[in-house]
Amino acid sequence: MASPPFKVHANTASELLRYEQYNRNLAGGGTELAWTRFSSVNQEFEVAEAAGLRYLIKFASNFSKKHLATFSKKEARTQTAAYYRSQQPGQQGKDEDNWRYAQKELLDEKILKILDIRNPFCTCGHRKKSDIAAPATTGHTNTNRCKHTSPPSGGGAAVPCTCTGFVAAPNNFVARRTALAKPDVNPLLGAPANQSSCIVLNWIPKSEFILVVGNSIRAAETAYAAAHGGAAIPNGGPGVALTDLRWVFPGRPGAVRHAQDGVIDLDNGTWCEVGASKLAGGPAGIAATWTIVHWVGQG
Repeated sequence: MASPPFKVHANTASELLRYEQYNRNLAGGGTELAWTRFSSVNQEFEVAEAAGLRYLIKFASNFSKKHLATFSKKEARTQTAAYYRSQQPGQQGKDEDNWRYAQKELLDEKILKILDIRNPFCTCGHRKKSDIAAPATTGHTNTNRCKHTSPPSGGGAAVPCTCTGFVAAPNNFVARRTALAKPDVNPLLGAPANQSSCIVLNWIPKSEFILVVGNSIRAAETAYAAAHGGAAIPNGGPGVALTDLRWVFPGRPGAVRHAQDGVIDLDNGTWCEVGASKLAGGPAGIAATWTIVHWVGQG
């Protein structure tokens, strides 16, 4: 069952995301109904280009959770963060400004949390999870202290890393979601990475996103036909290269963001490119179905 739009998502591209209900396990026993985002393979966006052609957008692997970011659905958290912001000097009475600040603050937390889960290395440069080849000298301890040791630059006995910022190994993310009975226990499954990029769907009007994505497909089709004697882009499959789609949101600084090694280093991006594969067929009225496979770049 798909959810109704969340209040914080109204009239933005976030409304395109689909959610499902599940019975969440409670810490003290029992369950309660809760919402969680559909897995990437079950997300479908219908978009249209300027001339009216309609396309169905799907997502491969875990693209949706990794690269489509939204504000927190937990309004109570946003209200609390906005309240604390309002207590800062000069912020009294600036309710709208404080609310936007709180939304961005919680969004930053979410982006960095996802990056931290995917990143196999701590900010000190050593692995978070114990290395099978040397379990005694790599990884983390229960007190979050790095166990890596190395000789000082001048030689001598090995000394331990001074870092105390190690967090639980990435598989604890799966354990927590499993304990809650989430339908998709690992929406971030995939190759480890020390960097991550995303589109902030809340900062893009729904109608604009639909048009930008639709137009990107039409632009790719036109360019391919011009370069191949009028031929159409071939359907995806073995030996067929992905087609890059460029999504540009002028005037929407922050719509695209990038984080690396625990720091958000691109805070005001306005465009990105994705690698996509065209599929045969689709529902009635759909010109083609496209699967978004991976992220190419941003700026």
